[in-house]
Amino acid sequence: MSDDGTVDDEAGESPAEAGDDGRDQAAPPEQARTEPGTEVSAGLRERRATFFRVRSDTGSPVDDIAIEPGRRWTQAEADRQIRTFLIRMAGNRRLAHRTDPVELVRENDLMLLFGPEEEEAFARLALRFPDETVAVWATLLSGGDRSEAFGPRSRSERRDEAVVEQALRLGMRKRVASSLLLVALLAGGVLLGRPLLEKGPVDRTDRSLRFATVEEPDDVDSAEAGTVSGGPPVAEPALTAVADRPIAILRGDDPLAERIMLRVPDPVLPVPRGALAAAVFEHVGGQVALVGPDGWVESACIRVSVVTDRLRPLDTVIYEGPDAACPTGLSGRTASVTCLGSAGIVLAIRIPQGEVALVEGGSGWAEAVRFGIESPVSPFGQWETLAIRGTISVQVDSASVPVPRFGGAVGDELTLDLGTGASGRRTATCTLV
Repeated sequence: MSDDGTVDDEAGESPAEAGDDGRDQAAPPEQARTEPGTEVSAGLRERRATFFRVRSDTGSPVDDIAIEPGRRWTQAEADRQIRTFLIRMAGNRRLAHRTDPVELVRENDLMLLFGPEEEEAFARLALRFPDETVAVWATLLSGGDRSEAFGPRSRSERRDEAVVEQALRLGMRKRVASSLLLVALLAGGVLLGRPLLEKGPVDRTDRSLRFATVEEPDDVDSAEAGTVSGGPPVAEPALTAVADRPIAILRGDDPLAERIMLRVPDPVLPVPRGALAAAVFEHVGGQVALVGPDGWVESACIRVSVVTDRLRPLDTVIYEGPDAACPTGLSGRTASVTCLGSAGIVLAIRIPQGEVALVEGGSGWAEAVRFGIESPVSPFGQWETLAIRGTISVQVDSASVPVPRFGGAVGDELTLDLGTGASGRRTATCTLV
């Protein structure tokens, strides 16, 4: 008799032996409507029906299996030991024997008999299995998850649902608390920052260029008549500066930082460092007087700007002497000349009084005057930009300084007095135009 045979006869009673009584009794509906592919033999149905009726002893039938230490078994030896183990674990149950222990387990539903005690006994037996057999039975016993093969998982792996749910609730509470804290911080930032955002800009009138007097209607009438009241054009030292900052950029394709020249010889500049001085005056509006070497005005390209503390221009004017040529693309409007001489010139420029609303938003004050002489540059020349510049501004720690006013009539010859410099007295004569 072969190994694949059945211990007990699996064939049921034939229809002929059943007689006419079998035909008189109708089969139950669920048996009469068996789906194709799900039919089982009568012997297998009987074994499954009596599978759990066999009474078990107080202990597992495989508890006392002795496993002797030694070398690993071959696959055939391991299969033989596993079959012996399975038959012993099945006890008195009727089995359909198979040579392959895997088929034996599946054919007789023996996986249902594996409990903690059986798993421990099988794990001891598996110490001598070859790797291939261990892999097959590890997957089989764990139902497809090898992490539970040969015994229950560790305590850290078997965290029950209550612990997991508690951890999820704790994580959710932390996330909600973090979200609420973030919302509170944002709300606090808005409440604290709104007054700062809504608060107007700090009044910087004390640092702005402020005229000494307010024009009266009589002053306007006298200006239209050609005479402006006021004293001689003597500059306020706090509102006087010299052009001592050269701006020199070489032409080329190198990065801009590498083309900026910090040391430039004075002969290359339009005028030497410190040779040009400027001061702010009032004469029917804002005026900027510039005094330099004799004859410099005719060949000078002068640019003057009134700017805010952030160097935002409020007005820019450009004067081009008869023998001068300004660089292409220089921004600004054509200047109106108030007083003209060979060594001195006075240019009219708008100096707003008080706070000025800016077109891009916000406001500012006229706090500085930037002036300079721009050299004409050739597209094929050495320089891309060459100029000498200076800035007039009220010092931070000084008190409010009013802009001085000078008067006169058209045709009057004035002496511009901008104080004493490194080379002596900075004066020049000019004629009101």
